[in-house]
Amino acid sequence: MISPGASPDLTQSGAFEEADSSASIAVLERLFVLTKTVSTLGVNHPSSAENATSTREAIEHARVPLSLQFVREATFRDRTLIPLDLEGFQRSQVLSRAMSHCGVHELSFDVVPDPAALLRLAQVLARAVQGPTDWLETLRLPGISWREIAGAGWGAEARTIDPDLFAVTQLALAIAETERLIADRNVPWRWVEGVGVVRRLERALEVDSAAADRALELAPAPWSACRRAVAVAMRVVAVLREVGSVPGTTRAAGHAALVLGASGLDPHQSVAMDAAAAIGLKRLLGTSLDSAGGAARHRIRVCALLNAIQRRTAFHGRWVGAIGLIDVLYELERRRQGDHQTVQLSLADLLAGALAESESRFDPRWLRALVATVGQLPPGARVRLADGRVGVVLEPGPSGDPWRPMVLIQGQMVEPQVPVRLQAAAARK
Repeated sequence: MISPGASPDLTQSGAFEEADSSASIAVLERLFVLTKTVSTLGVNHPSSAENATSTREAIEHARVPLSLQFVREATFRDRTLIPLDLEGFQRSQVLSRAMSHCGVHELSFDVVPDPAALLRLAQVLARAVQGPTDWLETLRLPGISWREIAGAGWGAEARTIDPDLFAVTQLALAIAETERLIADRNVPWRWVEGVGVVRRLERALEVDSAAADRALELAPAPWSACRRAVAVAMRVVAVLREVGSVPGTTRAAGHAALVLGASGLDPHQSVAMDAAAAIGLKRLLGTSLDSAGGAARHRIRVCALLNAIQRRTAFHGRWVGAIGLIDVLYELERRRQGDHQTVQLSLADLLAGALAESESRFDPRWLRALVATVGQLPPGARVRLADGRVGVVLEPGPSGDPWRPMVLIQGQMVEPQVPVRLQAAAARK
């Protein structure tokens, strides 16, 4: 289980150094090749023995102890997402399904294993590639262990999985998919991938909205353009769910927000929302709208929202409906990483600035709805306790007092006995 204070990585450049990441990928690759070799040639073939030795060397290079978690579509090392290219992803899925067929989802190496032990493990995985098996139940391998992670298996009900692990997985995959959408700004928008990102965010929020907040705000990696685009989309979906918006409207607004973020939140110089809408609408209209049923209705809603945003002057400074919420969240993410910023702003920092100018710049109704959804001290806010210690907010505290949240201080969760104080960004320079 991932602790709320574990600060799991959501991107390809977080807790792992590049060398560590490469070593972890090498272990997955060698384990896959060993499994396929044993499956094809048998455990006694010289090629199998050679691959077992190569796998041992890869594990030794990656440094033990190490644990690999296979959680449906994502693979982690020590609960940090492993960045994989397409070929690596496909190979990890073979191992993930084989592990799931054995009824386990985590594989741990406490010591560097002998090639003979790896051959026996590969023999079981080769059998499990074909379907469910109980071979692991009686197998004992020195220095190698495995265990089940509740809800992590293929076909398992998402609600049963540890919420933090599930949220990290969904947010990591959503950001990776958004990165690909941003990289292809000169080609028509890929609707299926865009809807897929929004649905991942919906699932993360449905399982545990607080865990989704932590996964988004507390990851140690920089706030890249794709992460900020996902933040806009997820907050739009979260607030509209909170106020009781119908699912079709919520999903369309979330998708429109994702397009805006992918089109306008450049890491160097972001553009105004109406300019981002013009860029995004051009990509959206580059694909046909001849889909049938719900898909066509969804596309029309998204295009209509972006068309309305592009025609900003028609609203005389005040947005209509959910566009007002999108405006709040898009502008907050523009401010998150300004051109001359020397400190990373948290969501609490951004909200504090927005509340000070709400009547003149933002629709106050949507700003209040956002605060009601994420809390007065959302995850990631830096606060000072009465004894002078400074920590990071993780989640609401059991007291129900919004100014007494659970706080992470030097790796420990602390429940303040008296209200904390928000530490302004200026105090952190």
